[in-house]
Amino acid sequence: MKKKKQNGVIKNICIVYSAMFKRYRSAPWLVALYIAVSVAMPFLTTLTPSLAIAGISSGSIKTFLIYSAAAVTSYCVLTALKGFCNAKMMAKHTYTRIGWFMMNFFKKTILTDYLNIEPQPKQKLMGKAVNAVNSDWEGAQNLSRLGLEMIIILFGIGVYGTAIFMLDWKILLVMVFMFAGDILLRNHAIKFGDDHREDFTEVYRKINYLETNSLSVSAGKDIRIYQMKDWFHSKFDSLIKASKCFRWKYQLKWYWPTVSDTFFNSLRDIIAYSLLIRQVLAGQISIAEFTLYIGIVSGFCEWIYSVSENMAYLKESSHNFNMYNEFMAQKDFFEHTENDTDCRVKPDNDTSVAPEIEFRNVGFTYEGSDKPVLKNLNFKIKAGEKIALVGNNGAGKTTIVKLLCGLYPPTEGQILVDGKTIDEIGIDKYQDKISVLFQDTTPISFSIAENVCGCDLNQIDKARLDKCLKAAGIYDKIQTLPKKEKSYITQTLEEDGILLSGGETQKLLLAKAMYKDGSFLILDEPTSALDPIAESKIYEEYNSMASDKTSVFISHRLASTKFCDKIMFLDDGQIVESGRHDELIKKGGKYREIFDIQSHYYQENANEK
Repeated sequence: MKKKKQNGVIKNICIVYSAMFKRYRSAPWLVALYIAVSVAMPFLTTLTPSLAIAGISSGSIKTFLIYSAAAVTSYCVLTALKGFCNAKMMAKHTYTRIGWFMMNFFKKTILTDYLNIEPQPKQKLMGKAVNAVNSDWEGAQNLSRLGLEMIIILFGIGVYGTAIFMLDWKILLVMVFMFAGDILLRNHAIKFGDDHREDFTEVYRKINYLETNSLSVSAGKDIRIYQMKDWFHSKFDSLIKASKCFRWKYQLKWYWPTVSDTFFNSLRDIIAYSLLIRQVLAGQISIAEFTLYIGIVSGFCEWIYSVSENMAYLKESSHNFNMYNEFMAQKDFFEHTENDTDCRVKPDNDTSVAPEIEFRNVGFTYEGSDKPVLKNLNFKIKAGEKIALVGNNGAGKTTIVKLLCGLYPPTEGQILVDGKTIDEIGIDKYQDKISVLFQDTTPISFSIAENVCGCDLNQIDKARLDKCLKAAGIYDKIQTLPKKEKSYITQTLEEDGILLSGGETQKLLLAKAMYKDGSFLILDEPTSALDPIAESKIYEEYNSMASDKTSVFISHRLASTKFCDKIMFLDDGQIVESGRHDELIKKGGKYREIFDIQSHYYQENANEK
């Protein structure tokens, strides 16, 4: 696959400053003032010794004191002004990153197609993208800060270079040639870092992963019980050695630029001093002017060598920012809109009509895979019909659920809702119809009430909340808590947060599905973490919930599907059997085969007890 062309450093700097200037009208003037002060201060420092010498040469202590006082006063004023500008600029760098790039990033993660964030490659890209907007010293903020420093350096080069050219163009020519030779050596080292950045990043990603797991409570059990300490340590040690090896090679690449700096600086001084001394002896310039120009030559070199050093960091920040650009540039299949209502409370007599769902020649293939997960699926779920979707692991059940939820678009065919595609309806309007319970969903670390209702506490219908918690079988548990439904889940945000068991979590998520009360109900393995008694109650409640809704029920326990109007058996991405439970049993196909195996297993367990 052809690698996407990435933005260069200059373009990324323009993107960052364009965002800053849009947010802050005063930013252009502040940037201009900061540049002017930053260039003037080193020049004033260079000028001060020559002013002192001029005062001494005049033979007047008064002249010396006047020059010195003017220089000190000017420098103090500029220092204060630069400090003020720097504080304001740092704040604008930070607020632009947080208020613009970070907000746009998180808006994108929430609104974009689920297919753009779930696959592992997308997860990796998203992790790199967040680094570009989540740190003061990487990506967007570092790009804006270093970009400004680069502009200051270029202005400094222009001012000092012009002064040297006016004195003697031969000095400027020699210095430019020396810089060109030095920069070639520096670029060799920079290129090595650029070429191996991904390898180095990968090593550090693995190191961070091992560090995280070494601190993990859950991983700590396995490491100790299965005597994995030495193996774990050896993995960590090998990565540390790989990191050290890379750093050693990188440092060697910078050895010759360091040596060349010393050589070129010495040669520069010899040539510059020789030319300037000759002009002094010829009476072309004074001692004060000699001192000034020596300072300008040294300052010019400092400016010009700062270019390569600054550019190395700019390239790294630009690379990180390109990860952000790549993530933000991902195209959506569905057209998304931001909902103004965060919490939609529906009355008990809601008249929402249950939709009819049709899969027409639907196929799906994951990005980067040649093998389709679903192939030419054709089926219809009538309005108000209860469908059970069953099959072995890997058959494609979870993928169908994600297609039904509008999380994935089909790669082939169409999904019709009441005769219209999801795109025609609008993804947000369609998903507003859906109440879903996933088997792998984790509640967010907010209060129980906020998790169930999906909104702030002051927007919640308390009576409706209690009704749903009771129906899900978790109300009594919640009433025993000191803060009841206002109790936070986990201690991530609140120190007195609670921990729920797997079964309690599923009951809570079921209450969430009930509270939304969508006309299309999807339950993906809703009883996988429940005991048999709780499971039976959930099925009873499910029947009640689904009475006037279109519903799809996914389960690996075939006995739990008897109450459904129709059962569809999925195998290798295709519907191979379809009908009621008794019909499929009589047919004697794959459904009957797996049902008999499960029945035999449960009977054996019952006999053992």
